[in-house]
Amino acid sequence: MTNDTKIQVTLLFLALVALPVAPGAKADEKRIALSEDLSLTEIEKDAFVITHSFPWPSNSLLIRASNSDCILVNTLCENQAAKLLIDWIKDNFGEVNLIGINTGFHVDNIGGNEFLLSNGIAVYGSNVTAKLITERGQAEKNRLLEGFKSPENKKYYDAYKNLTFVPPNHIFDINEGLHLKIGDENVNVFYSGPSHTIDNVVVYFPKRKILFGGCMIKSLDSKDAGYSADADMQKWPRSVEKVFARYKDAKIVVPGHGNYGDTGLIKHTIELLDKINNQSAK
Repeated sequence: MTNDTKIQVTLLFLALVALPVAPGAKADEKRIALSEDLSLTEIEKDAFVITHSFPWPSNSLLIRASNSDCILVNTLCENQAAKLLIDWIKDNFGEVNLIGINTGFHVDNIGGNEFLLSNGIAVYGSNVTAKLITERGQAEKNRLLEGFKSPENKKYYDAYKNLTFVPPNHIFDINEGLHLKIGDENVNVFYSGPSHTIDNVVVYFPKRKILFGGCMIKSLDSKDAGYSADADMQKWPRSVEKVFARYKDAKIVVPGHGNYGDTGLIKHTIELLDKINNQSAK
């Protein structure tokens, strides 16, 4: 090996070591970057936390349910990222039956619906989520555009300017929830009551004991409630208590933003929200 070759190998090694770690990732986990804004972290075999920073880091969950089935919980924040993800799925898993699930009506839950539906991919969501998208989608889009008017946010403004808020095409009653058998996985969608929004649901994979808590659940480093304009602050912690009672055996809990962990995230969320509500009551 020549000196030049040794230098190139060393530089390559250092570059790989220096790759940024996705939120919640452990040293032995595999992180895959699809763009500067989009990455996947394999948290266990065929289970991936997707982090889409557009502009704030938001989590989705991809489960490979069989050799021919995949489930995407939350459809990313906009269409181009959804396309990148679908292309990656095809490149790595081949042609699969993919379904999407929306856990609420905010853009970080439904931003890729337009792309998925236009490509014949089924997207599930509650009747309340579908209603809110229809009634408030334009107002939500206007809110985003107002926040991204400055020149440094041009790429976000342009993406959301061209985004259509599209409701899911497979509707279930929010109070009845949803139970699906996809490939080798059972999928349970549960609504425990108003929280971060009035329509947030959680998604549980009992075989893996993975709970996608979405924006209802806060990461351990969260010090406040985050964006709460659509929240029911009083009912939110009680709704989380119902989730904990139902899924206390969960081994992995994925919040809507920030690092994933275990059921400690659920307990932290309850304590944090109760503290915020108590301080507000003084």
